Amino acid sequence: MKKGVGLPVFSGVAIGPAVVYRKAERTLPVSSGDPALEQAKFNSALDTAREQLTALYEKAKVEIGEEQAAIVEVQLLMLDDLDYLDGVAMAIEGGAAAMNVLAELAQDAQCFAEGENAPVVTGGEKILCIGFNYRRHVKEFNITLPTAPTPFNKFPDALAADGDSIYLDPRYVEYDYEAELVAVIGKAARNVSAEEALDYVFGYTCGNDLSTRDLQFVRTNQWLLSKTFDGFAPIGPCLVTADSIDPNALAISSKVNGQLRQNSNTSDMIFSPAQIIADLSRHFTLQPGDLIFTGTPQGVMHGYPKDQKNWLKPGDTVGVTIEGIGTITNTFR
Repeated sequence: MKKGVGLPVFSGVAIGPAVVYRKAERTLPVSSGDPALEQAKFNSALDTAREQLTALYEKAKVEIGEEQAAIVEVQLLMLDDLDYLDGVAMAIEGGAAAMNVLAELAQDAQCFAEGENAPVVTGGEKILCIGFNYRRHVKEFNITLPTAPTPFNKFPDALAADGDSIYLDPRYVEYDYEAELVAVIGKAARNVSAEEALDYVFGYTCGNDLSTRDLQFVRTNQWLLSKTFDGFAPIGPCLVTADSIDPNALAISSKVNGQLRQNSNTSDMIFSPAQIIADLSRHFTLQPGDLIFTGTPQGVMHGYPKDQKNWLKPGDTVGVTIEGIGTITNTFR
């Protein structure tokens, strides 16, 4: 599984190596070009973060108990190897108390770490997806509206980050994009109602449910193999906490090489995120960190007339944009 540097969030808090971020407009400091100076700045940032975290850990043990204070302890461990992945999972599982503790470090935070980006959420047990969940998407395929969510899944190796270059196996040709709102589960959910389902969501991010159509509809009717190639579930560019947006009324779009391909709103969903979570939780337990790709709107290449199909190919760039979250961009090779 890919590891790297975490990205900031638009609102709420997400964990990155050594520091916590608030507000996406914060940027990395410009390099001075002097390696020794940059290393000194980096070491100083680590020392400062360690001091802040140590003080906060002691304070947290008193105010919210050692269990939640362990979130901060994880951050101290992260300073040794700059690995934020376990910290993200711990923050999601820790709920509001953990986020409140971490928020104290968010003010004026900066990151001096360098490295590849990592997906905004990693380490979850499940990557779940819902097919044919937008009314106009169903219409473009001239099929009947589903009476229940149509789930399938991907594997963790399918995760990719914003900015990643994704490999397209030359044995196949019909590679397609699918802009999707991705819900991140924040606490264990089993047999929850639609009315309470969103209380179990930690946050949302953008996703691209990449698909291999000449495998999806030729070899078998089972979708999994065609959708879980390595890198075929890019998520990002940030994780927005659930209290920041209304998942039922968000503009969603995709562009290929700058050309608009999909343009819709999550209000066109057949089954809302709450209904999806409720339905899935009736069949198995959703765990913190689980990802749910909630479906794609009309405009996928598979829905175009035969003489207008222009499948993804090496060198292409795809951007998926969702209102209130941002744009995840990936290239293909």
